[in-house]
Amino acid sequence: MNIGQAIQEFRKHEQLTQAELAQRLPVDRTLISKVESGSRELPASLDPVLSGLSWKIALKIADERTGGFISNILDDLPNLDLHPAALKDVLLKDLGELEQALEGLVMAKHIDLERRRASAERVWQELRDVIEKTIVLQGVLEEEFGIDRKRMIQKHEMEVKRGER
Repeated sequence: MNIGQAIQEFRKHEQLTQAELAQRLPVDRTLISKVESGSRELPASLDPVLSGLSWKIALKIADERTGGFISNILDDLPNLDLHPAALKDVLLKDLGELEQALEGLVMAKHIDLERRRASAERVWQELRDVIEKTIVLQGVLEEEFGIDRKRMIQKHEMEVKRGER
């Protein structure tokens, strides 16, 4: 799924016409039509506004704009159970695997470089699993509980700056 398809899916889920979505952005309706059809790319200047409308769009934009550095696991696991309890179980499993991989990396400091590299790559993969599922869980919580992402980001950044996190 590309950004245009994600926008179209969001729009249909929210029962919005292209004109209504265009008015929210604000852009011309034809831009929405062209982005959804794939005949035009979404201007990057619209990323923040669209990301604010839906965590799924935010994730899709991040995936495409970062070349997969921030990936959209929903593309790879379209049947991922998005219930918070199910995501909790998956995330805890991934955290356990990350802990094991980190222990292996610590122990690898006494072995040859190639085995240390393999151990570091396993940690990298496990970190990615945790990050991907954590981002999805954040989005689900935003959606389910009406959490204001922008406010939460600002609050978190302030707590980090004050040394509270």
